Amino acid sequence: MSVKENVATFVTKLPKIILLCVIVYLISLNFKTVEEDKGGTVETEQSDIVPLDEVKKYFPTCTSVEKVSDVRYDVKGDGKVIGKLIVTTPVADDLIGYAGNVPLFLAVSGEDVILGLTLLAHSESPAFVRRVEKSDFFTSWNGKTLEEAAELNVEAVSGATMTSDAVRGSVKKALNFYLERDGGGQHTDWLKTIRHALGGLVVLLALASVFWGSRMKRWRLPLQVASILILGFWSGYFVSFELLFNWLLNGIPWGARVLLPVVALLAIACPLFLNKAYYCAYLCPFGAAQELMGKIRKKKIVPKGIWRNIFKYTRVTYFMMILALLLWGIPLELASLEPFPAFLLAAASGWVIALAVIFLVLSIFFSRPWCNYFCLTGELLDILRKGDGKASPERWKKVVGEGVALVIFLGVLYFILQ
Repeated sequence: MSVKENVATFVTKLPKIILLCVIVYLISLNFKTVEEDKGGTVETEQSDIVPLDEVKKYFPTCTSVEKVSDVRYDVKGDGKVIGKLIVTTPVADDLIGYAGNVPLFLAVSGEDVILGLTLLAHSESPAFVRRVEKSDFFTSWNGKTLEEAAELNVEAVSGATMTSDAVRGSVKKALNFYLERDGGGQHTDWLKTIRHALGGLVVLLALASVFWGSRMKRWRLPLQVASILILGFWSGYFVSFELLFNWLLNGIPWGARVLLPVVALLAIACPLFLNKAYYCAYLCPFGAAQELMGKIRKKKIVPKGIWRNIFKYTRVTYFMMILALLLWGIPLELASLEPFPAFLLAAASGWVIALAVIFLVLSIFFSRPWCNYFCLTGELLDILRKGDGKASPERWKKVVGEGVALVIFLGVLYFILQ
């Protein structure tokens, strides 16, 4: 498809893309307002970042918290300093877990001994946070002096590596900042470097398959296996509805873990501007797993008659239902709505693992059943990809009609919101 045809097709997508953006904006506005309402009002001497109730778990006689520096907060009781907090935000906000940063504070006694660690309001995936909480990871710094804690190398939690990496990195960075260190002496994690490099190669191989599909056919099987093993099980890098929703609320976490945002941007940009299914067709670990399972039985069941019509609309119906619930302000456990977290076996819930197993078994009899009939992420990317590529006067009449309908809808919505 030429550049001119791509531009023309993109124009036909604009009405539904604008409508989707408006819905997404309203959802984000709704949830940000809910978060602000949860915060409520705070006492004049209390920090907006650190909840007083959480501080009282370590200092029962605490009456206020006063900010001293970017990382230090003095804890006061009856006007006297009875301890302090080392807070990781904003100095460590660039350290990202799976879906966002993980701000926290260390409660420190008057003798500079750490009493405990508490997470603050965060945007990290709840499933990974629960996994870390179930381990003894958060107590690793208890009883240590600040100097000892700054030198401590804590082992990451299996199944929640990205979350625990973000926590221990945030602790080290905040302590080094407080102790006026430059953070030197940190060793290079060669295993992580190799993982990122191999993940980058998989991403590039998938991108090459988008543009040179026929020449890359012989690489399809290795690409699928690499996607499952490297991006799925080893790295936990997959684009999901939950991930995109968290990034919508909290921003894209550009940082040390830059590969996942790059994958997500390519997953959106390729269908939007090139009308090509990059992520779903070549990179999705669960899609690859379904396709490999499908090789067990070549002849597939194809829904016919009324079932064909039902399954034709199941995915878009599921997608619109979830959007409607989010637009209504109903909080959902988005991680449980898709099977992708099953690649992180130690962190995934039993329901998610069961969901993944069910659809992998169904893949033997149906062609990629999750992708074709239920995938929320796939439906979103398909909305961005599908446009009218046929050059005809009817195409432009349709675009104008949709544009007029969109303007009327936005006008009505504006007056409703007012």
